[in-house]
Amino acid sequence: MQRKKISFTVLAAIVGLGTLLSGCGDAEEVKPKASSSPQSEANKFANKMKISMFNQGTFNAAAPIPPRDEDIQRQMLEKAMNIDLDMMIPQAGQATTKLNTLIAGGDIPDLLFLKSRADLAQYYDQGVLADLTPYLDQFPELQKRFGKDSWDATSYLGKTIGVPGYDNVNGISRSFFIRNDWLKKLNMKVPTTPDELFEVMKAFTEKDPDGNGKNDTYGFIGGMNKEGNLQTYGFDSLMWMFGVNPPSAIEVKDNKPVFLFIDPKMKEALAYINKMMTAKVVDPDWVTMNTPDLLDQKLFKGKVGFMIRDARRLEPDYQQKMKEIGGEIPEWIVIPPMKGPYGDQIVERKSFQGNSWAISKKADKEKIIRILSMLEYLFTDKEAYPNFAYGIKGIHWDVVDGKIKNKTSELSKEMKEKYLWVDHYRMPRRGDDAEYFSFQNPKTTEAFTNNQQYVGLTLPGNLLTADPSDTLAADRTRFINESLVKFMSGKDPLTNWDQFLKTLDTKFDMQTYKDTAVKQFKEAGLIK
Repeated sequence: MQRKKISFTVLAAIVGLGTLLSGCGDAEEVKPKASSSPQSEANKFANKMKISMFNQGTFNAAAPIPPRDEDIQRQMLEKAMNIDLDMMIPQAGQATTKLNTLIAGGDIPDLLFLKSRADLAQYYDQGVLADLTPYLDQFPELQKRFGKDSWDATSYLGKTIGVPGYDNVNGISRSFFIRNDWLKKLNMKVPTTPDELFEVMKAFTEKDPDGNGKNDTYGFIGGMNKEGNLQTYGFDSLMWMFGVNPPSAIEVKDNKPVFLFIDPKMKEALAYINKMMTAKVVDPDWVTMNTPDLLDQKLFKGKVGFMIRDARRLEPDYQQKMKEIGGEIPEWIVIPPMKGPYGDQIVERKSFQGNSWAISKKADKEKIIRILSMLEYLFTDKEAYPNFAYGIKGIHWDVVDGKIKNKTSELSKEMKEKYLWVDHYRMPRRGDDAEYFSFQNPKTTEAFTNNQQYVGLTLPGNLLTADPSDTLAADRTRFINESLVKFMSGKDPLTNWDQFLKTLDTKFDMQTYKDTAVKQFKEAGLIK
C-alpha cells in the first residue's frame, strides 16, 4: 500500500537549496586537478565496478552533465572508489515518474536519492531497497557525520534502510529581526523575554519611532500561507517562546506523545498573540501576508519594527531594495530568540531529515560496501570536502592566508553559467557552513552562526506516516489551523478552548490520530 506523509507533518526541509550567487568580476580560469587524498592514491578496491546513481538530490536539475574529462568531481569519486559512475539527473518535476518507470522495467539504479521518508518506506515495502543495517558498523565515520535524529529518519521497522542525504539548513530563514535604530531612539534595550518584547512592540507602534509625526508604524507583522497554516510566517516563532507550535509538533515525554498544538501551553501562546492583536501592535495587513515576498515588502518599506525573516535580508542586494523602496537602509539587527516562561529559547526546530540515499536490493554485498564507502568518502573526507561543497579549486574557491575562501560571488555571470553542473555534487556541504553560502555581509555570517545555538532538536512527530483509514485527517488539520487563527485574532474567545478540544474528539476523531501516533512511536522504539 502506498504510503504518504501524515497530513499533520509540515517539513521545513530546505530541499534543492542552491548556492547563493551574487556580485560580479571575472576569475582566472585554471585547469582543475583531482584530489590527492590518501584514499584516492592508495585505492583499497582492486576491481573496478560500475555504479549507477539516480541523483534527484542535485541542487540544479537543469544543469547539464559535463563530459567525463571535464567533470572533476566525477573523476575524484571514480578514482577514490575505483568505479565508473553513471549519474542520472531527472528533470525537475519528473523524478518520481522516471524512477517508477525504471523500477517497473527492472532497471533499478544502484544508488537512489529519495526526497522523503515516505518514499523511502514505500520503496522498501515494495522490495526495491536493501536493508543496510548489517553493513553500517563498517563505516563509523559515516555514522558520526549525521546526528541521531537524521539516522532515525532513515530507520523503518527497526532497520536502517537509507543514509541521510544532506544536511538541511537551519538558523537562517527564521531569524529575529528588530530595528535597532528605533530601540536607540526610544531608549530601549533588546528584548530578552516575551513581556519585554511586548513592551518594545507597543512602543514601536505608539511612540512614533521613525519621527515623521504620523501614526504609521507597527511593532510586528506576520502571516500565514494560502492554506491557512501559521508555520514559517512569524506567528509560529512567537509560539515557540512557550514551547509549542502548530500543528505538526508532537513531542515524546514520560513514555507518551505530547501534542503541542493542543497542549495547555498553546493556550498561553495564543493569549499572548491575542494580547498583541488587542493592543494593535500587529500590522492589520497580516491577514493578507500569505507569501514570503509580501512580508519582504513590509521589511523594505521600514514601517514595522520586529519581524521573523531570513538573515540573508542583511545582504547588499536586499539592503539596496530597502533604500529603493523605503528611502533608507534601517539598522536592522538579528537578535537571539526571547526566553519564554518555561525556559524555551528556540529560533526554530531542526528540519526533519526527509531526504536520503538508498541502495537497490539487487546490489550484492560487494556493491553495497563500495557504495557506502563512496558515501563515507563524499561526506567525511576533509580534503575532498571543499571540492564537492564549494566547487572547483581555483575557480569557485581557493586557499587564502591558509584558509579556504569561497570565491563564487566574485565570478562573472558567464563563469557561473559555465560551471552550473558543480551543483550536482554539493550534497556534502554542511548545513552550518557559512563559507558555503559566501555571505557578503559579515553581519549575515554572524547572525547565521549565532542562531545555531538556538536550533532545537527535530520533533519525533515528523517520523509519523499517515494511517490510510483515517479519513478525517485533512479536515482535522484544517479545523486545528482555523481554530488557532480564530483564538489568536480574537474571533473566538479563549474561554472556548475546552470546547475546541471536545470538538476535536467528537467530530474529528482525535483519538484515532493519537492511537496512530502511539502505535508508530512504539514501532520506532520511542515509546515502550
